[in-house]
Amino acid sequence: MLYDKYLKELKKCPFCNLKKEEIIRKNKHSFLIYTRSPYTKDHSLVIPKRHIFSINELNSEEKRYVDRLVFYALKKLHKKYKNVTVLFREGNKKEIGKSIDHLHIHLIPNLRIGPYDIKLKRREYLDEKEYLKLTKRAKKIFN
Repeated sequence: MLYDKYLKELKKCPFCNLKKEEIIRKNKHSFLIYTRSPYTKDHSLVIPKRHIFSINELNSEEKRYVDRLVFYALKKLHKKYKNVTVLFREGNKKEIGKSIDHLHIHLIPNLRIGPYDIKLKRREYLDEKEYLKLTKRAKKIFN
């Protein structure tokens, strides 16, 4: 299924309803997961546990825990990839067209963002079987 179609059918926040098997790593205030709609291989997300729109809504303790998980994941990804793009996604989709109404941080290996982007195909939303298979594989990278 194309990611755009998935978003149109989305009724509740997918990050507030994560299943245990989706979580690669977690701490007190954040989760690390494999994305359901990857740009590249090993594209992962760090997600605050609290449902918020903006990074400025995080309190200082939450920021520390989110940062810890981002830097932990980057350290692991840099063992395999020379370059990883870190992309913060915040905002209310009703107001500015963001895809998910929950702050999340993308960790995308080997992707340039900006005027020199590679040509991206339309993103696919992974079915449950493929997603859990890739999550299991990603757990080996992050552990």
